Amino acid sequence: MALSKEARVTNYLNRGIIEANIEFSKTHFSSLSVVKFYYEVDVEDGFFFKDLIAFIHSFSDFNSILQQQNDTFLIFLRDCKLHQAKSIISQLVKKVKFKFNVDLREIGITLLDESDDYQSLLDRLDRYYVMSKLSTKNKIFYGTKDFDFYENQNEKLILKHIFSKLSTVKLFNFYQGLPITEEVKVASFNEGIIQINIDPIKLPFYQNEKFTFIQHDLIPAILKASIVKIEPQRSLMVLGKLEFLDSSPVERTGIRVEPDREIYASLAKESKKILEGSIISLSEDSIVLNVKPDNIAKLLEKPMWDTELILQFQIPTKKSFLTLIKTKAYIYSIVNDKVVLNITPNTLIKSKLRSYISIRQSDLLVNLKKEIKKFN
Repeated sequence: MALSKEARVTNYLNRGIIEANIEFSKTHFSSLSVVKFYYEVDVEDGFFFKDLIAFIHSFSDFNSILQQQNDTFLIFLRDCKLHQAKSIISQLVKKVKFKFNVDLREIGITLLDESDDYQSLLDRLDRYYVMSKLSTKNKIFYGTKDFDFYENQNEKLILKHIFSKLSTVKLFNFYQGLPITEEVKVASFNEGIIQINIDPIKLPFYQNEKFTFIQHDLIPAILKASIVKIEPQRSLMVLGKLEFLDSSPVERTGIRVEPDREIYASLAKESKKILEGSIISLSEDSIVLNVKPDNIAKLLEKPMWDTELILQFQIPTKKSFLTLIKTKAYIYSIVNDKVVLNITPNTLIKSKLRSYISIRQSDLLVNLKKEIKKFN
């Protein structure tokens, strides 16, 4: 069936914009992640669609958004590598659900490779989009030209090729919730064993850790690796037991800290308290509660997914006074005796949380320096 003149013009315009994004990224040696998702447009509610697209456009830092055939859309994320793109889109899906009660689904993401052209880039993106479309778990599928974890089975051989192509990786660890990141070089990789050169000053920190998280620009999944041994004389750390993670603490968008004292919190629905527990960790947009098993069992009998709740607790200020935190919250997950909540604080509450997190962050850095000095 021949396309209408309007459809042909739209295709020409879209291709021009896509090729312009590819050319810009290659010319400026910058990364480019491309996202494809499905959303069925209701033409009878144009104002709602306008507001939704405006929100997505602003959330993606005003990058290009293109509408394609069959109610699919592309988002181009400039200066954005794959892990960051996955994190941005995961957050976007949650925000759109909370704000518009809309499910963005069938999502594929890929990273522009230096050898890509228009067709190869879109073909790879379509492959991940179709995988997501066929999945029953509403999962985001993503990958790079070098690493397609969903099709290639010999990951050790692929990893050897990738580490030889780009030896730089990022290590992520957490000190009482505080993220500690550093960029290091892979000295060698053989049969699932990685040797990494580490700054000698930082080696004592890893002596207290059992594992570390690895992020590589060409590997779509975060790697979790056990710390096998540390050789201070050679400034070397040996890692093994590699595990590919679908999600990890590395993907957090904000600083998460653990309280230095017990903080009780209550969760209510329409002014009626339904749950209470102590805070394990918190950030500007999420809280993790430790809850008694009996209360967890009652909650699981009537889970309130996507239900607006009110969370209340008190945190200390810089002057050691207590200040009240009261914000909307939604249950994100329940794992064993832990309840993870997404929160949507207003500007004032977010400022209070940010101040508290800053205080804890400063305290933790001081404590971390003391711990490292013990080994010097």
